[in-house]
Amino acid sequence: MVAMVDSSPAIVGVVSNRQTVDGVGYETVRVRYLEALRSTARVLPLVIPGGLEQENLRACLSVLNGVLLTGAESNVSPSLYGGPEACPETLDLDRDRTSIAAIKIALSSGIPLLGICRGLQELNVALGGTLSSDLSEGEGLITHVENLAIPRDLQYARSHAVLAEGHGYIAQCIRHSQQNPVLVNTLHRQGIARLADGLEVDARCVDGVIEAVSVKDAATFAAAVQWHPEWFHKEDPLSVEIFRAFGEACRLHMIGTKLQP
Repeated sequence: MVAMVDSSPAIVGVVSNRQTVDGVGYETVRVRYLEALRSTARVLPLVIPGGLEQENLRACLSVLNGVLLTGAESNVSPSLYGGPEACPETLDLDRDRTSIAAIKIALSSGIPLLGICRGLQELNVALGGTLSSDLSEGEGLITHVENLAIPRDLQYARSHAVLAEGHGYIAQCIRHSQQNPVLVNTLHRQGIARLADGLEVDARCVDGVIEAVSVKDAATFAAAVQWHPEWFHKEDPLSVEIFRAFGEACRLHMIGTKLQP
């Protein structure tokens, strides 16, 4: 028997960040990500708290139609990819555990996945890649970290060009936006060092830094960008393309699950 398809929105889980403020623990997600999902991707966002046990996380993802891995102030723990020891204050181990597990569950279950900034780095590490802890240390690289002394909108303004390559999800979005190369913002100190075998490059910065990736042979949208498309998700043509493509994949996943006998 085939189930009836209703008008319910696709549901996307957003992995939260664990922060301590004045001695009190919080699970946090920037509102801009939720706004981008609701208004541009046209999906319903729900927060996935950090530190979930594996069975509870799997149960959570079983009712979701997509997963978003956001940016964050914290860094992926170097212990996960054999990097140098890092200051504990820069890490969020609960976020690491939840994101890495969510990536593996989503990919094995055919759930659409979009990573942003830290989310791209998590995706690379989850599939066996490594990270550079400070891109400014590389010869010939441009400055990728934001200037905290200027207003927020200027921090997220388009800063440098990226050029699409290959035929992955983000490369397609760049070409559909009719801009190649295209200007994107840049707010990251870390980045991909060794690309995971399961990923393909979708875009690079003009200095060679990998700026977007897709999962090879993925059953659905599974990709990540190093920049922040959520900040100007309504105005920027490429940001619109990325969130619309992700949202469409999530709706197709929802329809597919409802049509299961």
